[in-house]
Amino acid sequence: MQTLIQDKDQWSANADSYAKGSQHLSNAPVEILFTQMNYAHPFSTARAILDVGSGPGVTIGRLIESYGSQLPSSTRLIASDFSAGMIEQVQKFQKQEQDGSPIWSRVEAKVLDAQVLDGIEDGSISHITGTMVYNLVANGRQALEAAHRVLQPAGVIGMTLVAGAELMDLMALAAKKIRGETAPTYQFPEAYGTLEGVRAEFEAVGFSVECVDTVESLMDVSDPKPLVDTFLRGKNPAAIFFVGDYSEAELEAFVDKVLSLIEERHPELPRKLKGLMIVAVGKKLN
Repeated sequence: MQTLIQDKDQWSANADSYAKGSQHLSNAPVEILFTQMNYAHPFSTARAILDVGSGPGVTIGRLIESYGSQLPSSTRLIASDFSAGMIEQVQKFQKQEQDGSPIWSRVEAKVLDAQVLDGIEDGSISHITGTMVYNLVANGRQALEAAHRVLQPAGVIGMTLVAGAELMDLMALAAKKIRGETAPTYQFPEAYGTLEGVRAEFEAVGFSVECVDTVESLMDVSDPKPLVDTFLRGKNPAAIFFVGDYSEAELEAFVDKVLSLIEERHPELPRKLKGLMIVAVGKKLN
């Protein structure tokens, strides 16, 4: 059964707020991901890089910033998302950046379902990135199989996944305050929320495990207003599971409760919410 968090129209409706909210996320897990991917299969040899579930283009933007100078001039760069609204954000970002960074003009923005990747030829991709994707799609195994299909032999897939998030915990507590025992509880699928689960998924589909590890991620909420405006009042997809059908009054009460919980748990500045991310890299076996 599809949930709000898997509703492409909901993601499109909140694409602008998501793009703004992404600015508050830590770069550390993605930079570690890139390092591990580059070790397994150097970006300097990239044939085509596919960012699956690109959202507004944050991950591919960071890749261009960190490794763009190393990419061959023939390397294809593809940003794909199942949400048309997110792809519009990628195109907007592309227009803003391509004058200062011409490599952006090579980015192909495509509306694609991660679970199918229609239109991407078998064995045509050397690198796949997927940040916070494979734990959110309806069928993670199907999406991983699609990635395996389009990767060339010895091609690599790199992903980040949530193993734990203080913000999600606080939102769950706030939701229970608003809706009581009828409040939803959300757990990421075990196969894409634990080190053991990810290893098993890689091996089942036909990837060697190059790296599966955890890294701490911190979100600075010393000034909580940007967080509130983008993630909560903006009904960012990180929050819609809890607040998607809230009335305005319920949303205001939810926001107030989240803010009070943040202050209670972190009375001293700087306030930082903790997260635990999984960084995983697999290589397609020949």
